Amino acid sequence: MGGRRVVWAAWVLAAASVAQADSRLIDSHTAMVPAHGEVRLEIGAGPDGAVLTGANVGLFERLSVGISYGMSEVIGRGDVVANPRPGIQFSALILDEPNLPAIGVGYDSQGHGRWIESYERYERKSPGFYAVATQNLLMTSSDLLTSLSAGVNYSLEPNRQAMDAFMGMTQMFGRGLGVLLDYDFALDDAAAVDANRGYLDLGIQWKFGGGSHVRFLLRDLFGNYEGQGKVARELNFFYLLHL
Repeated sequence: MGGRRVVWAAWVLAAASVAQADSRLIDSHTAMVPAHGEVRLEIGAGPDGAVLTGANVGLFERLSVGISYGMSEVIGRGDVVANPRPGIQFSALILDEPNLPAIGVGYDSQGHGRWIESYERYERKSPGFYAVATQNLLMTSSDLLTSLSAGVNYSLEPNRQAMDAFMGMTQMFGRGLGVLLDYDFALDDAAAVDANRGYLDLGIQWKFGGGSHVRFLLRDLFGNYEGQGKVARELNFFYLLHL
């Protein structure tokens, strides 16, 4: 019995902010923000020759700001199709106390996939305004980090504006290998665009060189997007530097 208590304490006592925890699952945000002066650069490549780049900067330990921009047909033979505008991001860590879930709020105007001109939105709508709770649990004896997140959001993109919800988890095995799971309920999507199954994404991550990492993603495992109905494969690279 005493042994079980020791194991449980090892998880709970390390459950506040953990340096390894990320500020995003796959698309969904967590409550975590980059450290002050930390810059997160990213570039991702996916279906239809799509490329999405972004930069996020940590300010004062609890705030971060970012910008992103994407294009389709960058790799291929057709004309390059640029997104109509860059995405902007703002995140704030509101609560970060030992043994309690961290609470964060923010805004993110970057959607995913092609820009659909007729609907004036991305294939997968941008999160818009959001609030999220994140619980990080670290098994110190085995260096296993489990990060659980859940939240609500309200996108400003048209086509059935409503509250949405998301949840997901990251499981790190040591300081390198990680598995990511992200589910968007897609409550704010119209039936003409989605199959009412929500968006389930799965990722494999490898961290190296002080926090930089590469991810291989399988998106939309439920085939929710009516325009495709197939699983999308993506490769993302993240590079961290300090000002």
